[in-house]
Amino acid sequence: MKKSIVFSNVVTLFLMMNLVGCEKRNGNAIVIGKEYVAAVKQGEEIKDERATNDEQWIVKVRMLDNGRRIEVRADRAQWEKLRENERVKIMYRVGKYTGTVWDAEIQ
Repeated sequence: MKKSIVFSNVVTLFLMMNLVGCEKRNGNAIVIGKEYVAAVKQGEEIKDERATNDEQWIVKVRMLDNGRRIEVRADRAQWEKLRENERVKIMYRVGKYTGTVWDAEIQ
């Protein structure tokens, strides 16, 4: 009895996640800027509200097909290679109902 209830709840949860989840999209974009956010050390005053315990390399891009601007977190090597006005291919996830970009990466 308990196994069937657990199984039905798991199946229901899985179906809900698929219906409410994100949509994968990809396309070409142009690099419009780059930012570096330093890591915050313990006891240090936070100057940038985006700062975390880890360094962040952010690439700002504008999608060519719809003009949408997206901030993409990159690794240091990738960040250093990219230049403004360079074309890149982006894969990103968009909320089905809100249109919010949840995750993006440079391919």
